[in-house]
Amino acid sequence: MLEEYRVTRKKKSDEENRKGFRPLVFFMSIIYIVIFLGITTPLVLIFGPYENTRRALINTILATRHAYWITDNMSQETINNLLGIKETAAEVKNDNEVKQDIDKVNVKYTSGTEITQYNINTDRYTAYILEIKNPCSIKVSMTKYLGKLGQKTSDMAEEHNAIAAINGGAFVDESSDGTVYAGTGARPGGFVISNGKVVYPTENVDKDKVENVVAFTKSGKLIVGDHSLRELEKLNVQEAMCFRKPNIIINGERQVKDKMAEGLNPRTAVGQKEDGTVIFLVIDGRKITAPGASLYDVQEIMMERGAVNAGALDGGYSSTMYYKGEVINSPNAWNGERSVATAFYVE
Repeated sequence: MLEEYRVTRKKKSDEENRKGFRPLVFFMSIIYIVIFLGITTPLVLIFGPYENTRRALINTILATRHAYWITDNMSQETINNLLGIKETAAEVKNDNEVKQDIDKVNVKYTSGTEITQYNINTDRYTAYILEIKNPCSIKVSMTKYLGKLGQKTSDMAEEHNAIAAINGGAFVDESSDGTVYAGTGARPGGFVISNGKVVYPTENVDKDKVENVVAFTKSGKLIVGDHSLRELEKLNVQEAMCFRKPNIIINGERQVKDKMAEGLNPRTAVGQKEDGTVIFLVIDGRKITAPGASLYDVQEIMMERGAVNAGALDGGYSSTMYYKGEVINSPNAWNGERSVATAFYVE
């Protein structure tokens, strides 16, 4: 009887356990927790007490094409308060007022194809550096599908039989059918000069409109900062593209003060040493174990390499470095390499 009672009791207990576990309730609870954390975690990071995390997160988003997530929902005053920006407009250093002295560079090599490669590995990013001795070998390429589609940096490099290449400057993030944030790289932002000719815009060129540029003169000197096409003509610029501020180094002076400037992202930049050697820099990021670099990090790498002038190019998914027939970094675009509007290449 006792054994029979135990068996009966065990069966009842098993039935109660089966009735007690409700799969639908369990999975609904999991979904609720995921949604709750998805909503509250960003709010805690942005509005919570974690100042460094907050600044890194906001700056990182603001530096991407999804900056509207923040700018459309917060006033500039709120953003400044969250980032701890207290300075008035008069107190913020304006690199418009810093006049570049191109005579600080004396180009030593105007022929040859010597390139030296370096890599830097840290716990936040991997940086790829190419130092090109002959600055006169740097050229600009623009997508041949202008207005419709960009091209991969590697494709543009191969079309020009280039030794090396990096992605270029700004582009209008809109497809030919008007879709915004399409990521096609169909049209450059600002203007583009290639082989001494304005190749973009193709019509209604305003030679007095000022843009922030990364450019090279006929003698191989790098120019960064605000210039109009008319000014660049006077400087005998042969290759140029545009990208937003801030610039990184001017006349050997650091221009970026905030260590979290534009957050942690993949980066692309160009610098030049006193002897004219050009520095191509690409940094990987947006990975769980390697989020990327701030503009301050880029600046410090350029300073360590001896740059006297340096400007930023498009980063994020665009960041790509091509060398000796292959892409040597790890672009973060979903298909491996993003289509862009422009690129710098070494012929």
